[in-house]
Amino acid sequence: MKYRMKAMFFVYILLLATISFTPGECDTKVFNLKDYGAIQGGNVDISQALLKAWGDACNWKGGSKLEVPSATYLVNPVILKGPCRGPIEFHNSGTLKGPQGLRGDSWIEFQYIDGLTLNGGVFDGQGPPKQAAPGLPTLLRFTFITNSRAQLVKLINSQSTHFHLFGCKQIVIDQISISSPENSPNTDGIKIGESNGIDILKTNIESGDDCVALIRGSKDITVSGVTCGPGHGISIGSLGESENEQVEHVVVRQCRLFDTTNGLRIKTKASDMSGTVSNITYQDISFRNVDNPIVFDQNYCPSRTCRQGNSRVQIKDIKFINVHGTSKINTAVVLQCSGSNPCKGIELKDINIAYYKYQASTISNCSNVHGQSSGIQIPKPCISV
Repeated sequence: MKYRMKAMFFVYILLLATISFTPGECDTKVFNLKDYGAIQGGNVDISQALLKAWGDACNWKGGSKLEVPSATYLVNPVILKGPCRGPIEFHNSGTLKGPQGLRGDSWIEFQYIDGLTLNGGVFDGQGPPKQAAPGLPTLLRFTFITNSRAQLVKLINSQSTHFHLFGCKQIVIDQISISSPENSPNTDGIKIGESNGIDILKTNIESGDDCVALIRGSKDITVSGVTCGPGHGISIGSLGESENEQVEHVVVRQCRLFDTTNGLRIKTKASDMSGTVSNITYQDISFRNVDNPIVFDQNYCPSRTCRQGNSRVQIKDIKFINVHGTSKINTAVVLQCSGSNPCKGIELKDINIAYYKYQASTISNCSNVHGQSSGIQIPKPCISV
């Protein structure tokens, strides 16, 4: 009996070893870009090598890693497409540069992937533009990506939006850096649309447009520990361009904004299209020399041809909790809501925003707003119960 138990024990150990070391779905295989003929230096296009390496990594049955070695590479526009046969990591230890004068929808785009990790490196769009122009590409785009993350990535000099997520679910964006000059037009930091379950964490954004823009279809979004400036602040909208646009269940917390042209902004257009912005919480936000620290604009008009009047987009159940700092203008809180669809359920708690020149008191400007206020209130609130 004793020897039989020993024999069974050794058979068990051998079985475990066989499971652990037999090639298969649990292996992670590295696909190094240099093995595909990628030329370093940033003067020769390596897009075909990148696509070939991606194809092999994506088709590997099990975990895979596409490794970009530490060097500079020139890359023409590429679409890195799934679905893949297992989780995949794009590990960038180098700098990828886009061609100058690039036109098109996007530069580097990931599509239809479940379990992507985008890790490290620099993505240089070789912009930014000196003036707004049609056809300028997004630097990095996630399209229908799920259960994935982007971390420790540096995005610089985009010609348009730096990072655009569309149709994505359960994405973590952690400790990335975005940088373009404040006078570069339309260079949003992170733009999210038709996506849910997105977390933006511990990220620094300098841009010529919105640091974070949540457009239609954004749901269950967390923006936490973001530093924004320069830029146009953290924005929801604009909504009202098509029927039943929605942004809901958003938490913006522990964020710092400085020298931005807006702070926390919700913008909708005056149109016949209905929509909803609801269940939004802004908490523990600090400003330094920010224009328009808190602003609702339901007559948003980026051009001179917009219709003026009442917006049919309903803004409701919005909380501002412990929001403080300095405003570059005397009017620190602007809540201009629709006459036909007044804002409701607006809560102001512990608001302390001073005029930056003299640390003096500021004022509020409200219309068609219903809600409540409590705690410290600087400026004096103008919402009605």
